[in-house]
Amino acid sequence: MRTLYGLTQSAWTEKARWALEHHGIAYRYHEHVPVLGEVLLRLKARPRPPGTKASVPLLVDGDQVLPTSLAIARHADALSRGERRAEPLFPSGQEGEVERWADLSDRMIGAARARVLVGLRNSRAAQREALPTFIPGPLRPLMTPMAVIAAMFLRAKYDAPRDADAEAENVLRPALDLVRKALGARATLLEDFSFADVAIASSLQALIPRARAPFGPATRAIWENLALARGYEDLLAWRDEVYAKHRPGG
Repeated sequence: MRTLYGLTQSAWTEKARWALEHHGIAYRYHEHVPVLGEVLLRLKARPRPPGTKASVPLLVDGDQVLPTSLAIARHADALSRGERRAEPLFPSGQEGEVERWADLSDRMIGAARARVLVGLRNSRAAQREALPTFIPGPLRPLMTPMAVIAAMFLRAKYDAPRDADAEAENVLRPALDLVRKALGARATLLEDFSFADVAIASSLQALIPRARAPFGPATRAIWENLALARGYEDLLAWRDEVYAKHRPGG
């Protein structure tokens, strides 16, 4: 059966899951554990393009390996073609526009990730929440250095900027202004619901995670960017409406 490798708190993983579930495509989910799961991930991602990192989300579907949320969403559209289970996420003639929004979403999430990794290094409670579920409760306080090592590993792997707050400000504010301008009074970024909405709605986790996001309180706290969120309540309300209409229960 096809398997999706991901991280629960990753907005990139959320984009991939949303695309698969939009089309009702069955898959098995495997939670990746940074550092400990790196060898397995590299083995599963071996057919990836040269020069690219093994990363999540990663969908393995038979002989096919899809290494990004965008590729996974395109694959989901292809699998559902002709079945009419749901409207396509890449409307004909608008694929380029969808990809531009998906690229903006990736940059937004990347900027937020830099802040989150700094927060993880400084929050013992978030470190405990980030530990793999197989570590029993009594041992979790003793194992928090694992989460710190994972944060340092991910910062190096993805070359996170040193000034995470400045990066978030420089990337997120212009991106949010662009989204606001494109939406205007509309309910979707394009004529109809598409992967553009999936990508941008998921990336607004960079301001405040949605109420139903499966995060512990300390993890939620390191994701929150309240100073920036206060100026974009309208986009957060739009995000919640998109989720309510297009991802109920998600």
